[in-house]
Amino acid sequence: MQFKRLKVLMLVLFILLDIFLFNWWQAGRVTPNQVADANASIISEMRKQNIKLTRYSTTIRYKSYLAAQHADKQAITALPEDLTATAAGDNESLVAEFKTNRLMKKDDNNLVSLTPAGIAKAAGYRLNPILTANKTNGDKVYSQQLNGLPVMTDAGTMVFQYDKNDKPIRVVKRQLIHSQKLRDDRPLISEEEAIVDLYRYNEIDSGDRLSAGGLYYDKTLSVNGYDIYLPVWAFEAYSGHEKYILKINAFTGDNLST
Repeated sequence: MQFKRLKVLMLVLFILLDIFLFNWWQAGRVTPNQVADANASIISEMRKQNIKLTRYSTTIRYKSYLAAQHADKQAITALPEDLTATAAGDNESLVAEFKTNRLMKKDDNNLVSLTPAGIAKAAGYRLNPILTANKTNGDKVYSQQLNGLPVMTDAGTMVFQYDKNDKPIRVVKRQLIHSQKLRDDRPLISEEEAIVDLYRYNEIDSGDRLSAGGLYYDKTLSVNGYDIYLPVWAFEAYSGHEKYILKINAFTGDNLST
């Protein structure tokens, strides 16, 4: 009988402890509405400081870490034959010059554009507005797409160079291969949260201008011959005549700007 009473007493104590812990957790929990209100207040404060922002998103997306390797020159997918390959560049890049006035060519009975945008699209690369805006020489940067996101590192880019008449004269292609997801997808912070984090880290000051943000894969470290990539929010920031790239870890909100 004494043992049964002890069991009942212990069960009651466990229930009371669970109730206490739940109430304690609820009291300290920040609701989504509270987070949204706090972010809205900070955004409003930024506008009062004449920080120029574009429209930003509050959408939550899901992504994972990636691993990938650099392709050497022999493994990089060939550029169109209408371009003339050159020996310039390192062992991890193909370099070719525009030696034709043609704008289209036939490939497997399909017409393929020989413009920079067409060449990049056919190879699975898309214009990277952040990296292009950061250039001072007129180059245009196209990024390789991995797991639905463009990459920020040179190892996965096609860079097109132009003459003074804005005609393409050369392309440098680099490529990532053997990409694979690491772990399951996880929720990312929103573009709005990334902007708020940049402000909290004092990366944005009064009168600055911030471009629209973009989600990218950026290299974080190298392990056993593979580069490890994580999703980041990237922005082009303008402060007077100076421009620079700001980055936020899209998993944790940590500042990755340099």
